[in-house]
Amino acid sequence: MTILRLSAARALLVSVTSFVIVCQLIPLAAEQSQQKPRKTGAGGDLRRLGEALARAVLHKNIEALLTYDRGDLRSEDAALLKNTKSDLYCYIFDSDCITWGDGTWRSVYDKLSEAHPLEINVSLARSPYDRQLYGSLLFYDRATVSDKDLRSEEFLCKEAPARIASWRFRLENGKWKPVTPLFDSATDALCGNDTQRHGQSQ
Repeated sequence: MTILRLSAARALLVSVTSFVIVCQLIPLAAEQSQQKPRKTGAGGDLRRLGEALARAVLHKNIEALLTYDRGDLRSEDAALLKNTKSDLYCYIFDSDCITWGDGTWRSVYDKLSEAHPLEINVSLARSPYDRQLYGSLLFYDRATVSDKDLRSEEFLCKEAPARIASWRFRLENGKWKPVTPLFDSATDALCGNDTQRHGQSQ
C-alpha cells in the first residue's frame, strides 16, 4: 500500500511539474511569435555588424572595434586609440577633448549612449561604376530623428556632428569591408564627399 501511495504521489508530482513547464513555455512562445523576424541576406548581415560596432563603442572595447577597421589603417589607429588625447580617440570616445568645429561636435560614444532608443539604419546601393554593393550604417536617436529626416541630405549633413554617427562598407566575397576610416572619421561622408574633416594627431 505504501509503495502504491508513493507511486501515485510521484505521478502527481510529474504531472504538476509538466503542467508548470507547459504554462511557462506558452507565454514565451507567444512572445517570440510577436517579435519581428531578423533580416536575412546582405542587409541583415550589415545590420548585425552595426549592432556589434555599437556594443564595441558603448563598452569602449578598442580591440573589438579595431577588428572592423580597415586593414591598411588598423595599426595606425591602434596607436592613436591608445592616446586619450589623439583626435581619433576624442572623435570616437570623448567629446570633451574635441577641438575642431563650432562646439557642437559630439563623440560617437556620446551619440550612441545618449540615444533612447538607439536605432541603426541600413541602406544598400549598387555602384554603377564598379557594380559592387555598398552599404551605409547610420546610428541615431529614434525618438528625435524620423525616417523623413534620414532622407534629407541637408539634415544629415547639418546634424551629423552632434546627433548622427555613420560608417560605409562594401560587400567583398560575401563579407562587409569598411570603405572609410572608423565611423567615417576624417571625412565629410554625410555631406556628400570624403574630404578631410580634421587631423588625427598623436
